[in-house]
Amino acid sequence: MNELLMRNTFYFLNNPFSYRSKPRSKGITVANDRWLSLADVKSAIEVSGDIIDHVKCTDHVGILWRLPETYIKRKNVLWNSAGISTLPGGIPFQVAAVHNEIPKYINRISELGFKGVEISEDMIDSLPEGFRSSSISQACELGLQVFTELGKKFPDAPLDAGEAIERAKKDIEAGCYKIVIEKTDIAVIHEQKADTLHRIVESIGLDYIIFEIGPGSDIFELARWLITEFGSEVNLENLNAGDAPLIEAMRYGLARAVEYNYFKRFKNHS
Repeated sequence: MNELLMRNTFYFLNNPFSYRSKPRSKGITVANDRWLSLADVKSAIEVSGDIIDHVKCTDHVGILWRLPETYIKRKNVLWNSAGISTLPGGIPFQVAAVHNEIPKYINRISELGFKGVEISEDMIDSLPEGFRSSSISQACELGLQVFTELGKKFPDAPLDAGEAIERAKKDIEAGCYKIVIEKTDIAVIHEQKADTLHRIVESIGLDYIIFEIGPGSDIFELARWLITEFGSEVNLENLNAGDAPLIEAMRYGLARAVEYNYFKRFKNHS
């Protein structure tokens, strides 16, 4: 392709994040497809296709029962053809768990054209020992990227760092792709100024961890805190597709939410 057609508009201004090209192993953005139409998907790809790495489809009822499989397949083709892999949210997996149909569910996810699956227990009792690992292995054998989750949507107690680290290590050993930390737990940790996330990151590694920042009115506050604590290449999840450009601007330090900290490096610059 003609180089001029590929050139950024302000090519003469140094871009400190020019390395953020896809595919990425860190600095990942996982946006939500929350009841987006096919036209909405095309618009999101046009505006944000280069900054969204994965899309989590969170219309749980639609995926499970309301929408026909042909529609779900068409939507997956749109996202996947743009280099954005898809997965359902964790709730459908848990519905399958309470019906004792996890193996069939995982197979069906692959048949529908999803490239990933979330294995979580944030609304149900913990799966029997070994069952979570075997579910991860089955999904990996089908070529699915496995996202596992730590925490509960309505926790009775703060997330225990030691238990979370132990669970994460087992998931990694079983072959999971990324480990998601539940937003509710992150909000509690932030409020209590606990060091739980730092301990998990120190033990597991930042690249493996994805932090949920939504849903809720504190999405950008949590994003700001996480970017400040762990750097611009922190992995973030559960934001609306339309908010992806703002999250990317926050990574660059060119957003009010992070006080335009891009300019700090030029302070006292002559």
